[in-house]
Amino acid sequence: MTQETLRLSKRMVELGLCSRREADELIEQGRVQVDGRTVDLLGSRVTPTQHIAVLPATASAAPERVTLLLNKPAGVRGWNADDMLGLSALLRPEQLHAGGSDIRFLKKHVQRQQVEVPLDPNASGLLVLTQDGRLAQRLAQAQDFEQEFLVWVTADLGADTASLLGHTREVGEQTIRPLKVTRQSDRQLRVLLREYRPGLIPALCASVGLGVASYKRIRVGRLALGDLPEGGWRYLGQYERF
Repeated sequence: MTQETLRLSKRMVELGLCSRREADELIEQGRVQVDGRTVDLLGSRVTPTQHIAVLPATASAAPERVTLLLNKPAGVRGWNADDMLGLSALLRPEQLHAGGSDIRFLKKHVQRQQVEVPLDPNASGLLVLTQDGRLAQRLAQAQDFEQEFLVWVTADLGADTASLLGHTREVGEQTIRPLKVTRQSDRQLRVLLREYRPGLIPALCASVGLGVASYKRIRVGRLALGDLPEGGWRYLGQYERF
């Protein structure tokens, strides 16, 4: 016979754990566990025999607004808020890597995120998502943060190709800010720049007759992609700064 279920918040009130209003707040804060597992979804249902516990506030390292670092795969759009549906599909708890943070995953952490320091669909690598409005304003001034890319090209590099690219100041009819380009191998370049616009790196390479096989952003400001696997993500640590 199937056991009767009731709303978690109602059951918490019946058990004398808190008031109805407090129950909803505790659930949203990720401080309620059912049979040892955190439940943070309002409207969740439980059976009368399940064990419910409320964690103390100090046990929940869950800030109001979080920033996420994602290793975006190529082929996934990551340019603006319209792309969040596709990005949200990557932000699953099983893809979360600890990094330097002890924040416990809550569903609200992957909601209302903003894409900052955008990345072309064809590019892979470090993508920054944040719920913090002040940080979003800072990151909107992307020229304040150096970005580092690795670029794999479709033909062997000439002896002076990196130097030519490093002295490029116009792509098409647009002026670009000074950048630094170094040769890493016969078909790989390292590009440092302080601006990023749609298609800039492929257009830059095309200006010297190079095709791009793939490219990856490995750093924004002081934050590096590190060993975060493709498709994986982590929280920005409390003491990490761009």
